[in-house]
Amino acid sequence: MKLKYRNYFRPVLYTIFGLFVVFACQKINPFEDVELTVNTDIYKAPILLRFVDGNADATKVPEGLTVTISGPGKDLVLDDAGGKDYTVIGNVLPLVLNKNVKPSEANPIEFTVVVSGTGYVSTSKTITVVSADSTLAFDVPLTSVASPPHGTAAATSVLSLTTGSTINVPATADKAETAQITIAPGTQVKDVAGNVINATTVKTQVVQYGTETQEALTSFPGGFAAENVTMQNGTTTEGSFITGGFVAVDMEADGKKVTSFSKPIDVKVGVSTELENPETGQKVHEGDKIPTWSYDSETGEWKEEGEAIVTKGADGKLTATFKAAHLSYWNLDWYYRGCSNRSTTLKFRVASNINTYTNSYDFYAYLYLVAPNGSRSFYTSISNFDVLNGNLNNGFINAGRAPNNFRVQLDIFSRNSAALIGRSAAFDPCSSTPVNVNVSVPNIPPYINIDIDFTVKCSNKSLNIKPSTWVDFYDPTDRRWAYIYARSGKGSITLREGREYIFYTYYDGKSYSGRVTFGKNSSTIVTSGGIGISGTTRYNASTGRVSVLASYTANDCK
Repeated sequence: MKLKYRNYFRPVLYTIFGLFVVFACQKINPFEDVELTVNTDIYKAPILLRFVDGNADATKVPEGLTVTISGPGKDLVLDDAGGKDYTVIGNVLPLVLNKNVKPSEANPIEFTVVVSGTGYVSTSKTITVVSADSTLAFDVPLTSVASPPHGTAAATSVLSLTTGSTINVPATADKAETAQITIAPGTQVKDVAGNVINATTVKTQVVQYGTETQEALTSFPGGFAAENVTMQNGTTTEGSFITGGFVAVDMEADGKKVTSFSKPIDVKVGVSTELENPETGQKVHEGDKIPTWSYDSETGEWKEEGEAIVTKGADGKLTATFKAAHLSYWNLDWYYRGCSNRSTTLKFRVASNINTYTNSYDFYAYLYLVAPNGSRSFYTSISNFDVLNGNLNNGFINAGRAPNNFRVQLDIFSRNSAALIGRSAAFDPCSSTPVNVNVSVPNIPPYINIDIDFTVKCSNKSLNIKPSTWVDFYDPTDRRWAYIYARSGKGSITLREGREYIFYTYYDGKSYSGRVTFGKNSSTIVTSGGIGISGTTRYNASTGRVSVLASYTANDCK
């Protein structure tokens, strides 16, 4: 690790220089055997993205991921060391904004993080920053092709271009619909430059997302709040989708990525018989037309393409059929433009039975679009929801992309039981008025408050650094994450009392970890693999808080 503290250390250097001038004539070194400490809180709006497996039964986190940054604010986005080496550390990506930015609701900074990895469906996350002082953390679900989320299914096959061929995605226990891609005989495939690829076969992978399970909807590539949308007339806009089904199609021929065809391919996507048409308020039926959209997994761009026609088979099942002249991810969607004040920040005023701090990571929320006819469609999620009575800090920044003729409703859940513990009334997403929500939390577990003091010790210099960094806490018992942003080495969090946690911090492409139990007895932090964190904890009975002194050693501070 190369700790880049020059910007932080400049004021200290000026002081050192002045003192050396004073003592130079006396040949005295005023800093002999003195260890200096510097703080590192100069960048703005720290952001943490955690890439998680969309399958709730998964026991491993996604690895081997790469990311790119696009969108209007991309040039203002830095890695946590102040550079542009966007390295995913395990499954975590820490980012910051340039130290000179001044985002606001009127002038937000927006950018899109596109993530891909072998064995995973590429996806993107659009981030909107409205305050330089904010700290933002997001869980980004990824779909594993080998073990996809409930309500999705995958198929892979090598298709013949000479004789034509078909690949089918089967129905599953939690997805009654199927999908089918057919290539006509004699079809030629083309690369990104439009050149014909000299091949007789094409390796094909199709992942189908249903509309009837929460895991499938949550894992939907790109999400339903769309920032980068191009209409058929060439205009660009943003808004939101209500989906009727989605297929992610990837093809490769002669080792090259396929992007288009000499002949359109036939696409058939099964449609749930329970799906409601938001335009009519009735269930989708034979003869309905659903708009089709392509999604570029490398840029996060959505493009309006045409319409799919719904047909009904002899078995009573519905299928949407259309032709695709180029390759992308294809979505059956009703699209709606958002509010004029697109960066609206919603806040939820909580009334609950919780009057002492809890771990907000034990609670989460879903937001649903409520159509004028009353039908509800999943919109997005809030990974962590603070249920403290009187809380007004659960901001939902992208509310402005919700349709301006729809309302939105919030449902809150406990991760301990997956039970619904609160629901708001349907509200106007274009309003900045705080939304009231009543929450009742059953069986509250014991929590304990923790204050962290973190130091990086440089082994090659008489220097300590108080890093501004994310600190992660992983509970292996419940397989849950909690996290804080420690500014200049200090931060506070509420965690489960008596639970052992593995905690991590990150910097410049590396992670550091330790293992500790937070309780009312003093304990020692034990190094946990990799580059270790060490330290101690001490409980203060008068305040009811645990103080943590933690550090790790870096041998290449510059």
